[in-house]
Amino acid sequence: MARGERRRGWSDEERARILTEAMAPGAVVTHVARRWGVSTGQLYTWRKAMLVQAEPTAPSFAQVQVAAPEPTPGAPTDATPTGLIEIVLPDGVLVRVDAAVDGAALRRVLAALSAR
Repeated sequence: MARGERRRGWSDEERARILTEAMAPGAVVTHVARRWGVSTGQLYTWRKAMLVQAEPTAPSFAQVQVAAPEPTPGAPTDATPTGLIEIVLPDGVLVRVDAAVDGAALRRVLAALSAR
C-alpha cells in the first residue's frame, strides 16, 4: 500500500513570511508557492484565515456638512446657486467643484490627490 507524502507543518511565522512574499506588489503567487513547496490553494486558504482572524476595522466615513452657499461679492443676489461642492481630504486639501463637474474627471483628480 503506497503512502502519500507527509504534510509539512508550517509555523505561524513561516506562514506570515510566505504570505507577505506572495502578497507583495508584483509578486506572482504561483512562483512563491512553487518556491516554498506549497499549493496556491493553500496560500489562499492561509490568506483567508489571516483576514478572518484580523480585527475588523471601524468603517471610515466622510464628514458631510450641508450649508447654504456664501454670496460672492459683486454677484447679483438673485443668481441661481451653482451647487458648489467642497471636498476636504484628510490631509486638509480642499477641492471645490460645482454641480456640472464631470464625474470621471473628478474621480481622476481625487485619486491623484489621495495617492500623494
